[in-house]
Amino acid sequence: MKEINIYGRGGQGAVTAAQILATAAFEEGYWPQTFPKFGGERRGAPVVAYVRVDDEPIVIRTKVYAPDVVVVMDFNLFKMLDPLGDIKPDGTAIINYPDHGEGLPSSILEKAGSLFTVDATKIAHQVYGKTTIPITNVIILGAYCAAIKDISIQSIYEALPDFFPVEKIELNWKAAQMGYKNLRGL
Repeated sequence: MKEINIYGRGGQGAVTAAQILATAAFEEGYWPQTFPKFGGERRGAPVVAYVRVDDEPIVIRTKVYAPDVVVVMDFNLFKMLDPLGDIKPDGTAIINYPDHGEGLPSSILEKAGSLFTVDATKIAHQVYGKTTIPITNVIILGAYCAAIKDISIQSIYEALPDFFPVEKIELNWKAAQMGYKNLRGL
């Protein structure tokens, strides 16, 4: 079983990202599970969404305590909490961070077995325009597909109509492809 934690801020689409990922996993024949955890429902507040993917039915119904993969949609979350605090030693982290990860603190670099960055904020501004809280969810999913490879980016595309109106599908597909192409390993 693969367990994934997606950290974001309210309004960035962390919960939607988890749902899209689970839908794409289901389309590929996996058994997925997803659910969010958040406090006061307000824009900008920290949010974590849990995803599990397995080849057989998932019976566990708790939060993810030791994720295989951690996705951080907003680097500023490290100022409030430790998204990588529970990651497995050989786990993979995908972090929204500029400059190909140059300047990441060593305390972050040391926690994951594999670490990837993508400047999802920059891509979000290019694709969707400037917003106070950039919507990075589909971009991060593209990066996830490039880093992890257990779910294809094509399956993400096929899941988009379940979450976005028809007129937004191609824009979100472009965002996912840009996340896929701009992923950088450290």
